Amino acid sequence: MTSADPASSRRDQALDWLLRVQQAPDDIQLRAELAQWCASDVANAEAYGKAERVWRMTAQLTPTSAAQWPLPVTSNAVSLPPAARPTRRRQRWLGAAVAACLLVALAPSLSLRMQADYRTGQGETRDITLADGSVVQMDSDSAIAVQYAGTQRDVRLLAGQAFFKVTPDATRPFHVRADAVQVTVTGTAFNVELRPQQVDVEVEHGSVRVADASQARVLSSALTAGERLRYIDGLVQVRTFQPSQAAAWRKGQLIADDVSIAELIGELERYLPGKVLLRDQSLGSKRVTGVYDLRKPQAALNAVLRPHGGKAENFGPWLLVVSRP
Repeated sequence: MTSADPASSRRDQALDWLLRVQQAPDDIQLRAELAQWCASDVANAEAYGKAERVWRMTAQLTPTSAAQWPLPVTSNAVSLPPAARPTRRRQRWLGAAVAACLLVALAPSLSLRMQADYRTGQGETRDITLADGSVVQMDSDSAIAVQYAGTQRDVRLLAGQAFFKVTPDATRPFHVRADAVQVTVTGTAFNVELRPQQVDVEVEHGSVRVADASQARVLSSALTAGERLRYIDGLVQVRTFQPSQAAAWRKGQLIADDVSIAELIGELERYLPGKVLLRDQSLGSKRVTGVYDLRKPQAALNAVLRPHGGKAENFGPWLLVVSRP
């Protein structure tokens, strides 16, 4: 396992380059650096090319808001054909439009919709009662697929996180699969979270067995109440916590215990509309501890950033850029 999703990281970088070029279209040095980045990997060039194509598409859109977007857009920012060059009147909303279109064009495929039996949108939570009486509480922006057959009770966590209250049945083990990680129980309550190339399992009560099914490797034969397992980069980390804090998101809370700002942004992004782009990696590496209100995700993000001199700026309704002055 790796600590970052290369495709997602490349999409973020392409979007970041596009924003920088729009803000400084006459910066020759910036253009040279962009050319070098594109030349370093054909995938980089393809990602930026897709970003530019979507930018051109925005010239054909009609405005949906008269808000004053903070992104300064200029018609010579990219090489647009004359018919597609934006007029001054459109410059106020075009930044928002490109952000929204980029979000759609650079998003993962629609295969998740086809695989999932149950999904939640951003800011939405949902409780599902399965055929055996087990309950799945789904967090925002999450998806699961369910397969009950014979003696098997199988659930796949496709995105996000979910809390499971499993009806005991020693003859029918309950399995939760998240990426390569498989959690096996007969009756207990636990949370599973799936992030890019990372899986977290925490137990409220009872115990679970955690394994890497792809390597037939047992990660924990008995993860018990008050224990949290994180599997990342092929390493297993087990920490203790208060069982009452398991899946704190169910209470509208995000509890951070010495975690990076980048990690917290990933958590909060589930509750914010659109895309959050972190432009300052040194800011993202800062560690924070605190309890934040998921019912007010924008305020929570500001509370995370403020002590470290960071800020979050809205570039239209679908893009939030995090940086330091």
